[in-house]
Amino acid sequence: MNNPFVYGEIAVGQAFTGRKKELIDLSRGLQSGERILLISPRRFGKTSLLANLLEGVKSKGLLTAYIDLYRCASLEQFAAVFTDEVLLKTETELEAVVRMARETIPLLRPKITLEQDGQLSASLDLGRSKNEQSAALSELFNAAEKMAKRRNKRLVIALDEFQEVTVLGGEPLEKLMRAAFQTHHHVSYIFSGSRQHLIADMVNSRDRAFYKPGRVVFLGKIMDADFRIFIRERFKAIGVEAGEAALKRILAETDAIPYYVQCLCSFLWNKCREGAKLTEALVSETSAHIADTQAPFYTGILESIPMKQRRLLQVVAQKPAGKLYSGEIAEGYKLGPLSSVQVSVGLLLKKGLIEKENGGYVFSDPFFKIWVLKNMGSY
Repeated sequence: MNNPFVYGEIAVGQAFTGRKKELIDLSRGLQSGERILLISPRRFGKTSLLANLLEGVKSKGLLTAYIDLYRCASLEQFAAVFTDEVLLKTETELEAVVRMARETIPLLRPKITLEQDGQLSASLDLGRSKNEQSAALSELFNAAEKMAKRRNKRLVIALDEFQEVTVLGGEPLEKLMRAAFQTHHHVSYIFSGSRQHLIADMVNSRDRAFYKPGRVVFLGKIMDADFRIFIRERFKAIGVEAGEAALKRILAETDAIPYYVQCLCSFLWNKCREGAKLTEALVSETSAHIADTQAPFYTGILESIPMKQRRLLQVVAQKPAGKLYSGEIAEGYKLGPLSSVQVSVGLLLKKGLIEKENGGYVFSDPFFKIWVLKNMGSY
């Protein structure tokens, strides 16, 4: 029997849990033509949600395309990935693909190739001048609408880690995309991002092209009750009882963040299959072990930041987050003036080491918190 807890890869099918409400809500919105901005902290299962969402709307007869902007290191790569995912993979016949490419994106001078694995790929020419590139990209974005209209089907495009467009092409690319997308009536878009400060700048600044692009959805944590059922059933399958105390400890040690829940449970499942009992002690021991395996990575983080930021991490780990800006805390941990604390908090947020939550701050990586509590005395 394979380990049922999946982390570090997209969770689909039986490995995916919760999010029923989100799936229903997002599916309805996309089927009705909405443009949706999905904002999520890292490791909250955003990409897995998108995969299951697209699979769901595809089963209803819609065309779907998923683009991970982290895969794209240049405008040329972005154009190639957009072509592959939006235009090539939604067609089924080679002749139709070639004809469609020639008719809808002639400025890109596409060359369609049938690979050995049966997949189609395209090589494109964006041109040399900025004007040529802008015209070619506009043509490419509008080709999605033309294709969907021709096939008389709604197309759903998910642009994951959307904040990366600021790196690929900056505001000129944002403007090109917005100008094209807002004219599309047969394509629904879901833009998703995990680098919250970059996404916030894009959608909240009036002078940015993607100011208020559509409905904004903030992805929260999966409900504890859903996780309890999910975890209990999978341990039950190997004859292990997951008691309430152990379940509570699992969710506490991982801050109920999906990636870390799946990771910790994967380690625990392996131990229990070998005969260990699932107890609170085993949960704490295992989470500490996982944190220890990341010591070189965590040590590198500490060595890369100033002492005041290290001390601030201690505060976030040890003290109620709501008291972060108190004079008593600042003085006790030698954080400097409150204005300095605010700057340090902003830098830790930008680096993705902490996140805002319920008016306070928490570690993005709960295992890093465990490691800090155990080892920061030596720094």
